[in-house]
Amino acid sequence: MNPQGESWLDRWHVNPSINKEYDFIDGLRGIAILMVVVCHLVYVNPASRGAIRFVGAVATQGAQGVIVFFALSGFLISWPFWRRKLNGKPQAVPPGYGWRRFWKIYPPLALSVVLLTPLYVQRFEDPGIFKLALEWLTGLALIKPVSGVLNSVMWSLIVEVHFYVLLPLLFLALRNVSAKLSLWVLTLGFLVIPTACRWFYASKGLYFSLQPQITVLFPSILDSFAFGIFVAGLDGMGLMKKGWAKLGDLGLALLGATLLMGAWLSVHPGSDAHLRKELIDWLTRISAGLLLCYVADANHATVRLLSWPWLRWCGIISYEWYLFHQPVILWARGCLGPAQGNPLKYTAIVSGSFIVGLSIAALAYKYFSLPILKRGRAKHSADPAPPKPKFTTERRVGGVKV
Repeated sequence: MNPQGESWLDRWHVNPSINKEYDFIDGLRGIAILMVVVCHLVYVNPASRGAIRFVGAVATQGAQGVIVFFALSGFLISWPFWRRKLNGKPQAVPPGYGWRRFWKIYPPLALSVVLLTPLYVQRFEDPGIFKLALEWLTGLALIKPVSGVLNSVMWSLIVEVHFYVLLPLLFLALRNVSAKLSLWVLTLGFLVIPTACRWFYASKGLYFSLQPQITVLFPSILDSFAFGIFVAGLDGMGLMKKGWAKLGDLGLALLGATLLMGAWLSVHPGSDAHLRKELIDWLTRISAGLLLCYVADANHATVRLLSWPWLRWCGIISYEWYLFHQPVILWARGCLGPAQGNPLKYTAIVSGSFIVGLSIAALAYKYFSLPILKRGRAKHSADPAPPKPKFTTERRVGGVKV
């Protein structure tokens, strides 16, 4: 890695307080956020056909990036729990766990709500959006159905918080159970129960939706965290073989094939929509689990590519970018109007939305989220990170490369 590139990236980076640091995971976050941004950014005429329609369908499949985010969260959030369990710590929950999650998630969310709400009120001429904003700021939106009018991408935060609350409860319940048995109980539990609930809801005609209300149907989306929990447990137990990093390459190829398959199925709908979504979502979950196998070898060639500074930078600011990107895109289209086949206007809408959204995210992270994260991590410190395995060169312990 370029030392000069690394030095500028360090100014944007917060060293993990309880985890090993895997640089490539920032890169995977970068890929995931680019998938989501492209999903909302690229649009085509609904009446288009042929290659143009297929390209639009491929872009739409970028929504699968949210599942990749969930898998990464499953790994990163569960890893310190596994370490404490394997070290025989009497306290199953890492010290300061709740506060660290709060300082990571809530301030950027609150900033986006405060900044965006007046604009949404003006756009829709609906003062009731102020009440909706208050529901997000007070946390009511996490426990009761709310309208999807205000920045509907925030639905994923509801699922994340469900996971943050459920995981420590499960580790507490399994504190007297062996690590290996707990690994299978948690993995299978997160895979089977949400899937069964999702199919049960479907039998009643209930599905995930964002309009008119955000409906996530707890716990039907939590299976997206399962493979992250599983790989974190294997890694903590030292069961990951170096050669398993090749599975990451398989995951990368499978993810690409899944996006193409999803696009083809959407262009040629010949089966039940619920079945199509299940297939594509499951292939994405498997892909994300395989991608996490890169933890086995930090010197693997693809790991080095994923650790490219600019890709990691996209991953580091991904949360802020996620919160702000869609409103910018929608407002750009609303202000500039339809492209009507004009390539210059279309390029201006797409590129302008991309640059403005990215700039807002970078500023919000650098001057708002980053200082809060640093203070929060310093105040609510946890166990020191363990020494890095000998074969790695890209991880840090205590902010110092070793």
